[in-house]
Amino acid sequence: MPPPNEDEIKRASKDVAWEYVALLGAALEMSNPHREPINHLAQEAFLSHVRNLAEFFREGVPAFKKVHAPPERPQDNIYAVDFCLSVGWNPAPFGSETTLIKAINKTLSHMTYSRDRASKSHAHFEGYLHLHGTVKLMRRTWEDFLKCVKPQFLQPQHAEDIPYWLVEHTKKWPVKFSEYESAFEKAAKERERDCNWRLNQTPDKQV
Repeated sequence: MPPPNEDEIKRASKDVAWEYVALLGAALEMSNPHREPINHLAQEAFLSHVRNLAEFFREGVPAFKKVHAPPERPQDNIYAVDFCLSVGWNPAPFGSETTLIKAINKTLSHMTYSRDRASKSHAHFEGYLHLHGTVKLMRRTWEDFLKCVKPQFLQPQHAEDIPYWLVEHTKKWPVKFSEYESAFEKAAKERERDCNWRLNQTPDKQV
């Protein structure tokens, strides 16, 4: 498909912002104690948004570096590079061969025998081990992405840009967008103390 035009990219701000706030909302739910099956459903929602954003940050990067403009694509997927002047984030943690992406795909896509932890090809995501580090990785990548966004896509709030939609999507949520990071960190540290959670760890490494 041809590259998106500027109006299409601008309108996509709403969907991009939703993926990020939905990820944060699901992470906060995971960091709070829930009975089954709510705990599993929250994790699946979180992983779904991680995968969507991983593709957003990964896809189109090599082509963008060649043409320095939004590249053509096989489908109408939104790429992070569509918004950007440069690539200042690291797409490597979201490669298809990373344990994080393999674990997400095994959890969300198909019922497979390699979900079995006895399988040699098992890749798994455990909330108490990997949630905090994965959120940290996504936050850091998001912040690096915003530093690369073209000025016309970061206009004052009335222009309905990405920052506008981050607030708009969450205005009726129990925690304000500006307070999500501190709320999540507080909850994760409480779980570390009380439930042996690990901080700063993804399925691949420490972050």
